[in-house]
Amino acid sequence: MILHSMILVVKKMSKVLLSTFSLKALAMLGLLLITGCNKSGELVHLKGRTMGTQYNIKYLSSSGLDDPKEVQSLIDDLLLKVNKEMSTYLKESEISYFNQTDRLGWLKISPDFLQVSKFALALARDTEGAFDPTIGPLVNLWGFGPGGSRKVPKEKEISEAKKRVGFDKIILNEKTNEIKKKVPGVYLDLSSLAKGFGVDKVAEFLMAKGSNVYMVEIGGEVRTLGKKADGSSWRIAIEAPHPVSQGESYQRVLELNSMALATSGSYRNFFMQDGKKYSHTIDVHSGRPVAHSVASVSVAHKDSCMKADALATALMAMGLEKGFAYAEKEGIAAYFVYRDVGQEGRVFATKETSVFRNFISTKIISEAH
Repeated sequence: MILHSMILVVKKMSKVLLSTFSLKALAMLGLLLITGCNKSGELVHLKGRTMGTQYNIKYLSSSGLDDPKEVQSLIDDLLLKVNKEMSTYLKESEISYFNQTDRLGWLKISPDFLQVSKFALALARDTEGAFDPTIGPLVNLWGFGPGGSRKVPKEKEISEAKKRVGFDKIILNEKTNEIKKKVPGVYLDLSSLAKGFGVDKVAEFLMAKGSNVYMVEIGGEVRTLGKKADGSSWRIAIEAPHPVSQGESYQRVLELNSMALATSGSYRNFFMQDGKKYSHTIDVHSGRPVAHSVASVSVAHKDSCMKADALATALMAMGLEKGFAYAEKEGIAAYFVYRDVGQEGRVFATKETSVFRNFISTKIISEAH
C-alpha cells in the first residue's frame, strides 16, 4: 500500500504481497511519520513490519495515545504475540507445536488461538469444507507453505495429503481452552485469518486507548473507524488484475466508513510449470489449486477484519458461481473480479456492497500519487 498525505490508503487492495522492492522502499522512509492535525488532536501515522509484510496505521491521538513511539512499541508487542500464537513460519509458535506433535491428547492453547480456531472451524462447517483451516498438508505439498518447493506433486502424494485434511479432525474445548487432533499428521493453518485478526487487535487497542478515528492496515487487510479531519471518508483502493500482465491493472477506489475490508487473490502468489499457472488457493476437495477465473474477492464486514479475511478466502475457493450464491444467501458484501481474457476487470458485486458508499475512477488514483 502506498502512503499519501491525503490519507489515500493503498495503491492496491488485492495485492496480498507487495514486491520486495516496494517493501524495501517503504522501509527506507522510516518507521514513524506524523502528519496533519486538527482540533481534536494530531493524526499520527505509524508503519512497520509484521507477519512477513508491511503495516500502516493512522489514528487520531488522544490522552491515552500521546506518545507515538510508545504506542508503536505496544502495537509491535501485540502483533508479535499474534505471530507467536498463530504463525506457521515460527517453529516455536503455538500453532507450530500443535502441528509438529502427533499426540492425540488435549493441548492447552491461548484464548486468542482458540478464538481464531473456533471461527475458522465454524466457517469450514458452514461452507461444507470449501474453507478449511486444516488444508495445510495440501498447501505445503504444493510448496506454498514454510520452506516449500513449488512444483506439481504426484497424484499419490495428493491422495496421501488429503487423508490428513478435514475440519472434523480437530476438536476444541472452549471451557478449558484446549485443542486436540483426532488423526496424527493433522496440520492447522490460520494464515487466512491471522492478518485480519491482527488488524482487529490493533483496532481494539486504539479504541481502548480512546481513539475514535483510525485506519489500520496489515498486508492489504484494513479496518477503519470514523472519518478524516476534513469530514471525508477513508478511501480504499482495490486493484483488479490484468489476466496476462501483472504490470497492467484496473483499479477502483471505494469510500469506507467504520468497516473492515479484506481481499483474497489468486494472481500474485503462484508458480508456472509446463506453461500452466498454479495458484496458492487450494481446492480442498480436489487437492489441487483452484482452476476458475476469479482473480480476487474483496469482502467488507461491519465489525471484524478477521471475518472479512476468512470470508474472502472462502469465496475465492468457491469460485464465482458458488461463491456469489453463498455471499448473496448469507448477506455478505462481496466484490468479485473476473480475469478471463476479453473480460478483464469485469466485476460481480453482491447487493450488500451498497455499504461501499462510492466508486471513484482510476484517474483519481494516478493523480493522487
